[in-house]
Amino acid sequence: MVDYVSDIAGWFAWLTKLSIIPSEYQYVIRMISSFFITLSLLPIVPIALLVIYDVCLWLWRLAAASRHAQSIMHTDEIYAKPQPPSADGNASTCVLKEKKTK
Repeated sequence: MVDYVSDIAGWFAWLTKLSIIPSEYQYVIRMISSFFITLSLLPIVPIALLVIYDVCLWLWRLAAASRHAQSIMHTDEIYAKPQPPSADGNASTCVLKEKKTK
């Protein structure tokens, strides 16, 4: 049993010492891998910026529509005038008319 454990430990120690290139080149390999990782993540940046722009545009249009609706409700130039039922029995709810000034 002891020989088996020492054989496994010896094999693992031998495996950890294996290297394709010497240890003094590890910095170069790390820089190359960092470059390619950055290169692979680069397309995410424009997509994220477009999503942020889309959300900002949506919020801006939502606020602009709300302000426009409030300005229509509080103006004196336009008012809703109910219409009588037509001859065929269908009634329209209201029609927007311009208020005539004197």
